[in-house]
Amino acid sequence: MAFQFGFSNDEDGDSKQDDASATGGVIHTPPPDARPVQEHALKNLLDTLPDRLSYSTVRIESPTGRVLHLPRRELYDARVQLIAEGSNDDIVDQLDTSDLRSGVYEGGFKTWECALDLASLLLDRGPRKDIDELIRCDQIIELGAGTAIPTLVLFQHALTNGIPLNFVLADYNDAVLRLVTLPNLLLTWAFNTDDKDFRNPELDSNSKGDLELSEALLQRFVADLTHKNINLMFLSGSWSGALASSIPQSAPDAGSVILAAETIYSPESTIAFVELLATLLKRVKMAKAMIGAKRMYFGVGGSVDGLKEACREQGAVAYEIENHGVPGMDSGVGRALVEVQMY
Repeated sequence: MAFQFGFSNDEDGDSKQDDASATGGVIHTPPPDARPVQEHALKNLLDTLPDRLSYSTVRIESPTGRVLHLPRRELYDARVQLIAEGSNDDIVDQLDTSDLRSGVYEGGFKTWECALDLASLLLDRGPRKDIDELIRCDQIIELGAGTAIPTLVLFQHALTNGIPLNFVLADYNDAVLRLVTLPNLLLTWAFNTDDKDFRNPELDSNSKGDLELSEALLQRFVADLTHKNINLMFLSGSWSGALASSIPQSAPDAGSVILAAETIYSPESTIAFVELLATLLKRVKMAKAMIGAKRMYFGVGGSVDGLKEACREQGAVAYEIENHGVPGMDSGVGRALVEVQMY
């Protein structure tokens, strides 16, 4: 069954309605069909890229007023690539007709507004000492990565400050990983690399254009990540024990940060998500999750209260971040930023 959350169809996912009619009435969402977990090598994903990427800009403003402009691949550009490839993937049909189709497409091409909330919060918190009590961090995991806006904030921070980090990006759909997740990481690198031969001009809110993907540029991208000890891992498939097993464990004396946004839209998705979350959080002492979500997903049943209850059942505590100062979160459908840790 295909459905929409009832928010606007623009890529930034701004919410325009906040009642059950926004989704056309009550819709039961079955749990996502099991999809085998697969790892996708960076080189193989790079080989699927076209000769150029069309991009526009996302503006992120932190609670303290810091501003970061992130390049993001245009959705039409990804759609054109899919069509040019002659893809028979059902995702092509879903892009214009629904936000999500359980078991087929989990919404990864869209930049959801709660991902922007989380990115805003992260902009004031580097991936190491500035994330509260996390003294050391060697791994960033984004579950339901999609366009990966929260990860891009920390990726940009790691690039410009020479911080070695392992990034794990997981999404239900492998097409999302190769068509938007990786392209957005590549675009972010192109606007932040130290190499003057490949660095693009600074972005502003109106920046848009095409990035030419020469073989030299792609080789430099890989070499730069290797030099800075920044590793990218891409995983597709269902939230499951198999996915948890595929994610490397942090070093014993290090920590991991798990990011997610809009992953608790139904009770079924919440349970699967929290089970995976708890498995990952139990691995190392210094681990936490930071989640952006709507307080209630009208018509499909997910909620922040449901997230908190599911966490309690897994021996974890979920608490809302107080005084976070992210603008606009109280307009339309209320939104929240939640941290989760094991007891």
